[in-house]
Amino acid sequence: MSSGHASDAEGDSKVSIMADSSPGPFEGPEKLLELWFAPSEQHVLDGRLPLTGGRRGNDKWIGLRQVAKSVWDSMLDEVQCKVLSVIEGEDVDAYLLSESSMFVWPHKLILKTCGTTTLLLGLPTLLRIASETCGFAGVWRCFYSRKTFMFPDRQRGPHKDWNMEMSFLDKIFENSSAYTVGRMNGDHWLLYLTPPRADVLLPHALASSHLLAPQQPTNALSDLSATLTSTSLSSTSPSSPPSLPSLASRRPRLALPASPPRPDQTLEVLMTRLHPSACAAFHHPDSSSSTPYTSPLFSSDPLNGDAHALGNELSASLGIDRLLPEGTIDSFLFSPCGFSSNAILGDRYATIHVTPEVEYSYASFETNYVPDGKDGRTTTKLVEDVLKIFRPAKLSFTMFISEEEDGEEGGGGDEADVVARKEGLKELLNPNLLERYTRVDRIVYEFDGYSLVYAVFEEKDPSPAQ
Repeated sequence: MSSGHASDAEGDSKVSIMADSSPGPFEGPEKLLELWFAPSEQHVLDGRLPLTGGRRGNDKWIGLRQVAKSVWDSMLDEVQCKVLSVIEGEDVDAYLLSESSMFVWPHKLILKTCGTTTLLLGLPTLLRIASETCGFAGVWRCFYSRKTFMFPDRQRGPHKDWNMEMSFLDKIFENSSAYTVGRMNGDHWLLYLTPPRADVLLPHALASSHLLAPQQPTNALSDLSATLTSTSLSSTSPSSPPSLPSLASRRPRLALPASPPRPDQTLEVLMTRLHPSACAAFHHPDSSSSTPYTSPLFSSDPLNGDAHALGNELSASLGIDRLLPEGTIDSFLFSPCGFSSNAILGDRYATIHVTPEVEYSYASFETNYVPDGKDGRTTTKLVEDVLKIFRPAKLSFTMFISEEEDGEEGGGGDEADVVARKEGLKELLNPNLLERYTRVDRIVYEFDGYSLVYAVFEEKDPSPAQ
């Protein structure tokens, strides 16, 4: 995997951010939003959507990829995070954020944020960007998920409670379903999703909104952020905004399939209670391990050496740069501690985020890369390599695998691809790791267009600190 070139968002390794700076532990588990505006890039081309996003210079910058970074910046201000750097890939752009990551394809977007970020508060602005800048007529699918928070009382806005998050999303999307996956009296995973439709937005989702005061008055797009209420369109309140056109009214419908035309598989590994020696690797060399963690970046702290260079060196030494073979990687080592990394290859991505304080350590790995089985590359081997880096005492897996409309997993592909995907469904841990871990939960769901496997493992005999 090459380090490649990631453009530095601020020109140096120090970034001023609006992140949570209050004393106390940092929330590692992320909120994850995945929005599909079309099933594929080809559907974007077929729709002949306008190119009004302001980003120029590459024929591949269509759909969401035409949106200029300055526009995304304004949306991310609503979320309370900043762009650190960007990899401009052939098929996808990878944004490394002060709190996790964002990936942008022509037809879909993944936004993943940790800490006390207010991810859902950026959703109305994100939808307006997709409609007004990119010309999308609606949302094809929505997925929102997260692990149970370690410190739920520290969350802000709708993220204080899962019921509040569901209520917020239900005022935007229709025909949705929400699930608590796993043990209610232990660690579990929360999922909200919509079926594949030409448009899953409620007809007046945005038009019935009240505008929020701008988070950052200097950013014009902040004025578009909305807090959803049940206010009627006919409300005569002087504070009500003018009616806004729904995305559904903007363009004619295309016939859309129930699943992506090419295979789509996403593996997420969520790890807690990392081994102390693994945690130690993710502390900045100029920071004491006892330094209290208040924010991912301290703009006033001198960093000896570029944070991206330090992150890439750490990726190489730990083998993180080999998890997506031949990909381009962009890593960042935070001060006093913490680590984030994005990697892309074609339309495939991998991302890692680490909160290394031993008392509440957490790491996540996510990818849509499907090992082809060649040279020993399998999903089982990929998971093994990830666990060697972090050595967690507890971990959970989620794996989404797309299905063809006739029900066959994988959405097509040659025989080797199909075998690789089915292998991932059967077993994620090799025999040696199964001797170390006990599976305490396993659940399988079938949704429209996707199968989901969820599993939780705990270490049988945690090894002593080294």
